[in-house]
Amino acid sequence: MKELIKKCLLLIFIVNISCDDSLDLEPVNSTTPDIFYTTPANLESGLYGVYDALQLEGMFGNQVLLEGMSDNCITDVNFAPDLGPYANGDKFDSATEFKLLYLDAYVLIQRANLLLDFADGIDGVTPTDLATIKAEARALRAIAYMRLVYFFGDVPFIDTFASREEVLQLSRTSRSTVISFVLTELESAAAVLNTTAAAAGRLTKQAVLGLRAKVMLYEARMGNETWANASTAINAAVNAADAGGHGLVDTNNPLSDYQSLFTEANEGNSEFIFSVRNSSTDTAESFLENYSWSAGKLRLYIHQNLADAYDYADGTAYLPTDDTYVGRDPRLSTNIMHEGLTFDGLTYDGTDGGGFVGGNSFSTATNLFMYKFNTTDFNSNFNEGTLDIPVLRYADLLLMQAEVLNETGGNGHTALNLVRDRAGLPALLGLSQSDLRDEIIHERRLELALEGQRWFDLITLGIADTVINAIVEENTTVNRGFTVGRSELLPIPETERGLNPNLTQNQGY
Repeated sequence: MKELIKKCLLLIFIVNISCDDSLDLEPVNSTTPDIFYTTPANLESGLYGVYDALQLEGMFGNQVLLEGMSDNCITDVNFAPDLGPYANGDKFDSATEFKLLYLDAYVLIQRANLLLDFADGIDGVTPTDLATIKAEARALRAIAYMRLVYFFGDVPFIDTFASREEVLQLSRTSRSTVISFVLTELESAAAVLNTTAAAAGRLTKQAVLGLRAKVMLYEARMGNETWANASTAINAAVNAADAGGHGLVDTNNPLSDYQSLFTEANEGNSEFIFSVRNSSTDTAESFLENYSWSAGKLRLYIHQNLADAYDYADGTAYLPTDDTYVGRDPRLSTNIMHEGLTFDGLTYDGTDGGGFVGGNSFSTATNLFMYKFNTTDFNSNFNEGTLDIPVLRYADLLLMQAEVLNETGGNGHTALNLVRDRAGLPALLGLSQSDLRDEIIHERRLELALEGQRWFDLITLGIADTVINAIVEENTTVNRGFTVGRSELLPIPETERGLNPNLTQNQGY
């Protein structure tokens, strides 16, 4: 990942997913961990191997595909065979994308376990460096478990490297136990790390505290934690982010400021608290190939429901009957390729293909395409997996803070209005707790659109059923549904259950 992978990745024994789609936890050649973990350089290379797993498709390499699970986007079942049935509320076997959400998390976990098992006792590693490397590995492992719990609920738990035979006997550990582990590990790691990263792309105190705060927020929403505890966690994360020099990118130019966050020229900006680093030599998923209006296989496109959610820039509510993109919230024209926008000197006319580079024509229900992340400069250069992937932004922290303040009797208006002001929207004042709650969740949808956040919000807030099943589709080719008692979690992959008789399945699958 850019600076991280400039060094040769020497960790040639790290875990991988084998060709038969089962979870292979054996070393891939004769180099063994006890031989490898003998020098400071190899220890650091081992850590790079853990970070490198963040780019896997089931981790953050294809984070945007999660938008097809929410009310923001529509998936093509031909190119996203898991998401189509899930989005319809149907029962299905996790054969492709969702299987990677499960397996790739364990790839990262087992890489971290290997490092942590063998990190101690290496000559030449200073105590400070050793503590930092171990803290980062523990935090990265906790992030993987965080994702597993919210996707799958109870999951097999491994905190030391395990053989294939051992793993295939594991039962599922309760989500509460895993969440407790995640919170403890992130807190411990944050106590070691500094507000300045050891290298670009590596975790900091504020990043770890911010991700811990998000877990606390989710758990408070679900009734598993108190709002007071969530507030304490989030305030600590905001304070650390402030101390680390983070803040909103804001020069009173709402369109260019927001757009600049997601350009190659402005990667590593102060608003990105943590991101997965990509480059032309170390790419993630190609947006040109999979998500652009010139895609070879269009896996995902924008639902009209998302476009209609953006109000006018003066704060006036937008009504779908207005049928215009003029004068709207500037973030709309950063996130969504819609009628009237230009690319490489050509104006999109709102029809299939649109006369853009490539000239491909898709039979989409909305003719709205992803603009955010599709280009490297919002002009003529497509993103072929080179852009960094945001995991946590300062705007997200502010909206988290607004939410916990509102739920604990405080004034959540101020933090919310900081995000609205950067977007050029008027401040909201004097709202009731219920109305402000709705506005905060609405703002999260608009600000964090296409960053893979919306599904987690719908599920942890318990509103997925109400929101998704209320959508009235204008095109008969699109079906959306949420099945209560099943759709809150994804299925444990049948391939894994076939190998491990102790794995149970989630309800309804």
